[in-house]
Amino acid sequence: MPTTQHSPQGHTHAHSLAQRHPQDSSEAKDSEGGEAGNMPNLSTLSLDELKQLDRDPEFFDDFIEEMSVVQHLNEELDSMMNQVENISKENESKGSHLVELKRRLSDDYTALKTLGEKCDQLNKKYLKKSEEYAPQHIRELLQIAASNADADCDRHVEHFLNGKIDVQTFLNTYQSSKKISAERKAKEERLGTQLSALERAGI
Repeated sequence: MPTTQHSPQGHTHAHSLAQRHPQDSSEAKDSEGGEAGNMPNLSTLSLDELKQLDRDPEFFDDFIEEMSVVQHLNEELDSMMNQVENISKENESKGSHLVELKRRLSDDYTALKTLGEKCDQLNKKYLKKSEEYAPQHIRELLQIAASNADADCDRHVEHFLNGKIDVQTFLNTYQSSKKISAERKAKEERLGTQLSALERAGI
């Protein structure tokens, strides 16, 4: 197909032809039952116009681009491209927000883990203190302390019999240890009585 340089007059002519097209197309649609649709009705063009369309590709392209149906398609294409761009920006924004949420979740998990470890440590300390101050445990400690005081008394007697201490020292140390032993045994006995009463009461 021969080609020629497209001039401004040719573009104006193509635009004029395209502007004639909607009316021609509408008439063709009414007269031919809608078969022409939005396609150009070439039968309305003159022989010179048809020849120019045939020999001038740029003139032909301009003629097509100036058609209302093509312009409408271009507008729809631009609209879809804008929608795609907006969706892309929205997804990018959501992606950044998702990264921030993941970071916060990681920080919260770390803080929760640390808090759980501290809670576990405090719970162990509480259980240990509970055992230490449990009445039965205190009673056992009093029994051990009284037994130690009795052992001190026996040791003082042994030292006196072996001549390691004099009479006055023996009396002072023996009486002191005996007093401590008696006090601890009395406390242990009172605590034992209270525990027995609580046990009978079902507490």
